[in-house]
Amino acid sequence: MTWGTLAAAAVLTAGLAAPADALPAPVWMCHDTCGPTQATYPASHDQVPLDTTDVTGGPGTTQSPKVDCFYVYPTVDNLPNVVPAPSDEEFAQSIAQMGMFGARCRMFAPTYRQKTLPELALSMITKIPPDYSVGIGDVEQAFQSYWDHDNIDPTTGKRRGVVLLGHSQGAAVLEALLQHKFDNNSEMRKYLVSAVLLGGRVVVPTGQPDGGGTDPKATFQHIPACATATQTACVVAYSSFKPGGKVPADADIARVPNDPQHQVLCVNPATLLTGSASTPLDSVIYTRKLVGGNDLNQYGRISGLGQSLTVPNYPTGFARYHGTLTGQCKQAMDGQTTVSWLDITGGDNLVGPPQSNFYGLHALDFNLTAGDLDELIGRQATAWTAGT
Repeated sequence: MTWGTLAAAAVLTAGLAAPADALPAPVWMCHDTCGPTQATYPASHDQVPLDTTDVTGGPGTTQSPKVDCFYVYPTVDNLPNVVPAPSDEEFAQSIAQMGMFGARCRMFAPTYRQKTLPELALSMITKIPPDYSVGIGDVEQAFQSYWDHDNIDPTTGKRRGVVLLGHSQGAAVLEALLQHKFDNNSEMRKYLVSAVLLGGRVVVPTGQPDGGGTDPKATFQHIPACATATQTACVVAYSSFKPGGKVPADADIARVPNDPQHQVLCVNPATLLTGSASTPLDSVIYTRKLVGGNDLNQYGRISGLGQSLTVPNYPTGFARYHGTLTGQCKQAMDGQTTVSWLDITGGDNLVGPPQSNFYGLHALDFNLTAGDLDELIGRQATAWTAGT
């Protein structure tokens, strides 16, 4: 099984349990580091550039108002990280997703004791949902440390806005953090710029932005789906597929089975920027240089991640493709189930032809819209700063 297969399966039935006992102190992969111009692998100490080759043209990145980003990486580990120390594999996966955002915000990314790929494989076989409580405890402890010691701006003495970024298992862990610390706390929500939870499973009442305080099946009661590019304290979420038609029936990451009253949230960041339902995407793909790839193994340190991706070979850390892919949030009924997904078209030479599998383009969720997310975070940060 590939990383995408297991990582997608992991979020389908995982319970958002209360956090378990955490570490004596947070272990940071990035602590106001990881950008914006270069990054250093924690084990090998290899340095890689975080600049971008603009393949097709498009808007550049500009510095936004000062906010922070708190990022949680997806499933990477094959063996338990019992005494957590950032590995090169975890770092490669992380920097491939969030390295583009270093000019937008100070980056904080904890290392956590996640469920491993073999453990998730066993969960698939036994149908027993994975228990993320240990990882939740580690991440919540790290967030509390960040909140207590790093969030207050040393110059102004005021609290800074924060963007939460997570993918797959990382998105599931952040869902729990948002439930525990933000959803029912209006004071905390004042500092939430937005939450970007990709490849997870944010459930909302069908056609509604959140649970409204009365829906126990909804992931959030008071943190709505983002509806505009300047809305804050809101959620961007989707799972991406390139199905060439109907999303496969076993793609549970895109559905709430046998419940027409609920759906998995899909918010296309490009649509928030343009107002168009179907719109060209500003995709930013990691290069072989960034992940240590070569002609024999183009995926390098994340060899289980790429699936059908053709990894660009440039001397920069990223390659930007504006308009090569098109994305649209789509919704369909499958019996008594609403299916919701980010439908990807185009770019066969980059991300492969249409694929009929239950995890879709899961491994590339962040990269497909990274340029759009970068611009969106900038606009939300500007709106948040103007309101403080």
